[in-house]
Amino acid sequence: MNSQQLFDLSGRVAIVTGAAKGIGMGIAQNLASVGCSVAIADLDSIEAENVASEIRSKGDQAIAVSTDVSDQTSVENLCSQTMSSFGHIDILVNNAAVYPMSPISEMTMDLWDHVLNVNLRGAFLMIRQLAPEIIKAGSKGRIINISSINTGKSYVGMPHYDSSKGGLEALTRSCALEYAEHGVTANVIAPGAVKTPGSMTVRGNLAKERGDPTTAEVDAEFASRIPLGDWATPDMIGQATTLLATPAASYITGQTIYVDGGLKLTI
Repeated sequence: MNSQQLFDLSGRVAIVTGAAKGIGMGIAQNLASVGCSVAIADLDSIEAENVASEIRSKGDQAIAVSTDVSDQTSVENLCSQTMSSFGHIDILVNNAAVYPMSPISEMTMDLWDHVLNVNLRGAFLMIRQLAPEIIKAGSKGRIINISSINTGKSYVGMPHYDSSKGGLEALTRSCALEYAEHGVTANVIAPGAVKTPGSMTVRGNLAKERGDPTTAEVDAEFASRIPLGDWATPDMIGQATTLLATPAASYITGQTIYVDGGLKLTI
């Protein structure tokens, strides 16, 4: 296999959840750029279609499917629409996640359940539904779960999120063992600080904790803690995720790969 083939995903089909914006969008765009047909799965059907349209405008293939990953019927519909459009599924990227902040002392059971249902139950439902299709495709497919540096470092207000991501990493290891006999790998990408619309909320909270400096000042202060000197972009996470999806990563499974500019080294 030559170097071009090692990083070519032509003919492969991927589903990316939570792909209407932020990290998910970066992942979908990168997969499409190396030949992958992509299903953009997101609750926000309008923004999902915008991402799919942009991918198609560049000559690549994409569909948008309104999806609630915590709902079995919705997950079944996503699988059905993807199979109908592309005929098979090779790659699953579980990226959909929510993280409304709340300390334990103030957290309601509804909030706890909501975060675990989306972040962990959702990934489980997706894997249970789609792994048989990935195996059937016979392409030695990929399951890639998007976790977080928060499994190694916690912040007040995110116990539900941290718990869900810790569980997701454990689930990934189970998948790696169970599906290895089919040549299907399962791995985790754990981003550090990423500039996304969702992270603006966290950055705003940090600003308040520091006496309301500007978001730019918070960004610069936090970037100074990162060994490589800056926040990640969604595109950077997309590049790392795409690498795991290519033939070049065929012997990597059951691993958590931190894409954090070295931030975890400072913990």
